[in-house]
Amino acid sequence: MCFYFATHFTAPDYMRKILFLFLLITTSIYSYPQETSNQRGSIKISGRVLDSITRQSLEFATVSVFKAESIKPVYVSTTNAKGAFALSGIKEGNYKIIVEFIGYHSFTINDLYLKNNVSLKDILLTKKTETLSHVTVTSKRELIENKIDKLVFNVDKDITSQGGVATDALKKIPMVTVDADGNVELLGNSSILFLINGRPSGIFANSVADALQSIPNSQIQSIEVITSPSAKYDASGTGGIINIVLKKTRMQGFNSNLNLAAGTRLENGSININWRHNNFGINVFGSGNAQLEALTPNGMDRITTDSTGSYRLLQTSATNFSRNGYKTGLGIDWELSKKDNITASAGLHHFAYYNNGLNDQTSLQYDLTGNEIYNLNSLRDFTNQFSMNSFESSLIYKRKFKKENQELEIAYQGSFDNNNTYYDQSQYYQSNNVLFDGSHSLNPGKENEIDLSIDYKHPLNDHFTIETGYKNIFQSIISNADVFMLNASSGNYLKDNYQSYTSNYSRVVYAGYIAATFSAFNFFEIKAGLRNEYTTSKANYSNALNVPLPDYNNFAPSFVISHPFKNKQVLKFAYSYRIERPDYRDLNPFMNLSDPHNIVTGNPNLQPEIGHNFELSFNKPFDNGSNLNILLFYQHQSPDIKPYITYYPTYKIGDSTYTDVTVSTRANISSEVRAGANISLSWIVNKKFTLRPNVMIFNRFLKNIYADPQIINSFGFRTNINATYTFNNKWIVETFGNYNLGMKWQGRQPTMYSYTFAARRQLFKSKGSIGVVIVNAFNRYIHQESLALANNLVTNSYRDMPYRSFGISFTYKFGNLKFTKSKDAENYLYAPPSEN
Repeated sequence: MCFYFATHFTAPDYMRKILFLFLLITTSIYSYPQETSNQRGSIKISGRVLDSITRQSLEFATVSVFKAESIKPVYVSTTNAKGAFALSGIKEGNYKIIVEFIGYHSFTINDLYLKNNVSLKDILLTKKTETLSHVTVTSKRELIENKIDKLVFNVDKDITSQGGVATDALKKIPMVTVDADGNVELLGNSSILFLINGRPSGIFANSVADALQSIPNSQIQSIEVITSPSAKYDASGTGGIINIVLKKTRMQGFNSNLNLAAGTRLENGSININWRHNNFGINVFGSGNAQLEALTPNGMDRITTDSTGSYRLLQTSATNFSRNGYKTGLGIDWELSKKDNITASAGLHHFAYYNNGLNDQTSLQYDLTGNEIYNLNSLRDFTNQFSMNSFESSLIYKRKFKKENQELEIAYQGSFDNNNTYYDQSQYYQSNNVLFDGSHSLNPGKENEIDLSIDYKHPLNDHFTIETGYKNIFQSIISNADVFMLNASSGNYLKDNYQSYTSNYSRVVYAGYIAATFSAFNFFEIKAGLRNEYTTSKANYSNALNVPLPDYNNFAPSFVISHPFKNKQVLKFAYSYRIERPDYRDLNPFMNLSDPHNIVTGNPNLQPEIGHNFELSFNKPFDNGSNLNILLFYQHQSPDIKPYITYYPTYKIGDSTYTDVTVSTRANISSEVRAGANISLSWIVNKKFTLRPNVMIFNRFLKNIYADPQIINSFGFRTNINATYTFNNKWIVETFGNYNLGMKWQGRQPTMYSYTFAARRQLFKSKGSIGVVIVNAFNRYIHQESLALANNLVTNSYRDMPYRSFGISFTYKFGNLKFTKSKDAENYLYAPPSEN
């Protein structure tokens, strides 16, 4: 009902009605009847917790009871001086019990169906052999965890990506592929919504690859991959969602960790400082990284034809490229009461890249009979620079209620970015070194985004939960470009008023959703929802005045139907409707003329891409901790946004005319279909050796109205394998290799491969570690060849990407932590220690 009027009213009416709905919900929250004591069950669990060797009682061990497939405990107790515990008031059902104690390995009882009172046998906990100073980690997480709604890659458990950046970790995640430039695909789809700590971040607005290169792995706790997001998430990203979870702790006291890495290709360092006292905590972090300057040899051979004959352009160059970035911030966590919590954060983020080089080029022209009629040798000196500075802030209020899992969240998120793009190019005759052509331009821009949201979750009973929410997204993009062209006769650079411009672009998204999680026929677990997003956009370009951009309204349904088997196997079928809105670089009409023969520009008339994603997956865990996951997927995007190349014998921009030119931009092509399978295995061969292979195969069907031929069928193959061997409690080694087959797209994309070896040794009683990482030890470069085809154009290109690197990393943890029961536990049915 809350979505019906969206297609019949203007955006302001739509917003007012949604806001009215949420005011109605929130004013009724406090009056909604809470769970009373007579709704509690009558089952009691009791037992004892003992040391496995001495058989002595363990006082203050924590006993947590979870509902099946839940990650949040519903009953919590601690043991008394005799190691005994008792929990009462439990309802009939299927549960999991986890027993934990400082300095001991946790103990888990799975699939315990409770119908009557249960007295457990003595639970024996085994001591850990390694502990941190004043701190013990009581739970073990695998490198890769397959959960019912997402895949989790625990970066802090990975050693081959130590000393690296987020891009290095993403390469190892099943279903995810990364090319040599850092561009990411999920199930073969590059349209991904990237989040940090579950929320959008402005650092991804300009270039996802650059942003990922500026986040060091030492700052990352885990990376979550969600291929079928629920209606609660923004509908953006036709490929799905990748959420980067940064490190934080809720433990009492002071702690910090320092990470340093140096190498032949990458260098980075970071520090995290955490302090918490009772209900108030502060986190301060800072990091910096650099991709050291490296030389990339590359070349191109392009042949084009028109009615008068043909042209051939030969280019060879060696490009110097470097990248750097830093990130710093402050966060607070304040538990106002047992039910009220406020978190806030503020941070600065910077990244930049620089490349320059000298291009040796030869332009040839032939008549229709093949006779050479023109031959010009020239040198082109070029420079490209980009930098971005971003300030981000957030404020989140969360209210919990007496009823378990009933909660309200109100959030603000702001991102304010300043970016600058600069190019300079000069062309000289080789014969006499005379300057005959040149241009330079500075393109400053601002991109601001403010998100306001409210979310509410209400469990009607143990088997049915409703979620609903509303969100406003306000985006503003301002871009300016001053372009100066060389006057060859005077040697002066004059402003080109046609190519110079000012643009203003704004977008507002009004979004609301409703979702439900429930069981059906005691056989299926279902999560279904509907999200509606109404988008309004305005654009003004100085050279084109107002550009009419139509509003559009999207209903985005999604559902996940799963069936868990008794042996923990899970079969799941999912569908999600996704949207890809064009970003700043896609829309920016700025003409990048750093290479006048290969012009790159944006398209302000792009419309959103619509995706329909279907998945069928099967997950099987094994008793020894191994896991097998098989995923079949079908994705259909129409209209689809893709880059394409057009050849022009002559191309006029203002008063300047360019010859033998290709223009690269993006447009809404007709459609794209991807269908395939991904198989991933985590095989624990024995206690010391683990193998993790992953294979993805798929077919991509493209219908491109701008290409010739218009229909392209392409086969994709991606694979990687990771092997880990633990020698003892101090030494661990790991190898990793991946291979991505180049696919057809207006020609053929380059193939990518890499291999890595890493080793790490624990130091100072596990408070520190030192590691080494070697990438592509036997190949200085990754040699890549690509083919581009368009009407009247054939281009063969090559690039030798410098990829070999040797690095060393050092980590150290210090501080004095105290393990205390989370205040969250007081919000559950909490049983005090037993008296007997």
